[in-house]
Amino acid sequence: MQIKKDYTHEKIVEVAKRIFLKKGYAKTSMRDIAAGAGIGVSNIYNYFKGKDELFRYIVGPLIAELERMMREHHNVKDQEDFLCYATGQSNGMMGDHVKEYMLLINNHRDELKLLLYQSQGSSLENYIDTYTDECTQLVLAFMNEFIRKYPEYSVTQTPFTYHVHTVWMFSFISEVIKHNLPADEIRRAIEDYIQFEFGGWRTLINTK
Repeated sequence: MQIKKDYTHEKIVEVAKRIFLKKGYAKTSMRDIAAGAGIGVSNIYNYFKGKDELFRYIVGPLIAELERMMREHHNVKDQEDFLCYATGQSNGMMGDHVKEYMLLINNHRDELKLLLYQSQGSSLENYIDTYTDECTQLVLAFMNEFIRKYPEYSVTQTPFTYHVHTVWMFSFISEVIKHNLPADEIRRAIEDYIQFEFGGWRTLINTK
């Protein structure tokens, strides 16, 4: 029966998520998950090829959102928007960024914990490093296009600066989650973070 299959699938995911959060990927076994879900180990393989696929399924919505953010924030077509916020002109981007980070943390708190703290041994244990490298390349391409389109501005072209900027983003999110801040404090922290970020870009971009 389809309803029973759906229920079993959801139960496996729910139990696996809870155990992954408690023990981490490496120390969680399929037997642990099966016992928690009240099914045989072999039954899990009717839904997932293995533990790694199950872990990736749970973290999947977060990965999709991070990928979307990376590409939208560094879309070479958005040069004009970047110029507005980097030079201090109001175009609503700061408010949009605050909302985006609030949604990311509120909607994916558990998945962020899994990815940041509990992914060792999985195929996603180096995801943050891979994401950071890809983001650095996208920012470089974005800035190259910005310089081409607006030659009157000078922009820092130090790849490591962009690399550290992405690392800092994950460090900020990690600290917010680790300290279990209440919603109003999270918003204030994000507002300060975005304001600081915008101020940094304004310093790095100068009229020649």
